[in-house]
Amino acid sequence: MKWMPRYQRRFEMDPEQYPVVVFESDDWGACETVPPCSQKEYRQLLQKYTGNTVASGGSLETPEELEAIFNTLQNFRGRDHFPAVFTAFTCMANPDFAAIAASNYQKYQDIAINDGFPSGWGGTGVISKTLEGRRRAVWEPEYHSMLHHTSPKLWLELLRGSGKEAELARELFQLQCYYQLKHIPEYEGYNIREQFEFINTGFARFEKLFGHTPAAAVTSDAYPETELLWAARGVRTVCIKNCRVNSGEVVVYPNKPWNMQDVYARIGDYEPFSDVVYLTRNVFMEQQHDAAEVLQSIDNNFCRYREPVVISTHRSNYCSSNPKQLTKGLKRLATVLAALEKRQVIFLTSGELGDLYRQGWSSRLYGEQLLYRRWFAEAEIPDFATGLPVGNHLLPLNEDRTKTII
Repeated sequence: MKWMPRYQRRFEMDPEQYPVVVFESDDWGACETVPPCSQKEYRQLLQKYTGNTVASGGSLETPEELEAIFNTLQNFRGRDHFPAVFTAFTCMANPDFAAIAASNYQKYQDIAINDGFPSGWGGTGVISKTLEGRRRAVWEPEYHSMLHHTSPKLWLELLRGSGKEAELARELFQLQCYYQLKHIPEYEGYNIREQFEFINTGFARFEKLFGHTPAAAVTSDAYPETELLWAARGVRTVCIKNCRVNSGEVVVYPNKPWNMQDVYARIGDYEPFSDVVYLTRNVFMEQQHDAAEVLQSIDNNFCRYREPVVISTHRSNYCSSNPKQLTKGLKRLATVLAALEKRQVIFLTSGELGDLYRQGWSSRLYGEQLLYRRWFAEAEIPDFATGLPVGNHLLPLNEDRTKTII
């Protein structure tokens, strides 16, 4: 008989009392395909090796694109008068192509995103703009990966190898592209100690850049031990435990049998051994989904499934070398936000929702203040909030911000 994890339920979210909406957006900071200036050569490679000439229009975010997203989010507010916010799952590194080439593909070296980006990719002003979005309380970075959907160890083996795939990998490398037209699980080939070192490096970079340990993490490349290492390193909320697609079907990734997803998990399940809460995604707002479909799926989650809404929407919807794609993504976002504002939803981050399910209260930075929520009378009150009634409160920050938030 297959062993099944024993989840617990600590607090329940009533969607009529608390109509919560979370926007989870992945891939920020990643330079995984090719810079915009290399799109022509990329299409030629695709034609040569696959017969497909459709190149990715996605690209590293620019300050201008981020400003457009921030402005859109700030224009719409929830029932509690706080603006819409993206939980931005961020990749903490990109390859140092020059250093890797100098080692003849023997040694993996990278560039932390707070130290810059690979040459040709631009990136000037991206990090300062990201930090500005956090100060404006519309952008909440959380942990996604080091090298997005790519195992550095297996990538280097491929670059040193022979055959068609290795030849393609080396030609992509010359275009400063590490994406191999398929996922190579990020932690594949790493034993537990190596995986911890890899994760620890990523978390240390996150802490240096954003000033606190990630509260939430997500990747479809995670193994069960990855989840435990995240928890040991301070993560309290593990996202995308499974997905309910817009048709209503609950799915895990059938092409990723290695990962830690669980089709039976429910949003808000608490796993006592790792001391984390699991979130699931139950609405998809990607390039192929129009606003009407998104809003119908949101309605189904509130009314039929009686769950908070967790929306999946990737960076490629808002950052692209294709102007039409950019316009479409922002217009759809504004349309959905306008309907949600009218419905008087409450916009939360993934970390806030996870903490409310886990302990009945949550906190996050809101500009130069602390946004503290306690929605359940039976929840234990943290020391800094003693005496405050149930509800939402803006509080002054303690000198030690990290201790205040956690």
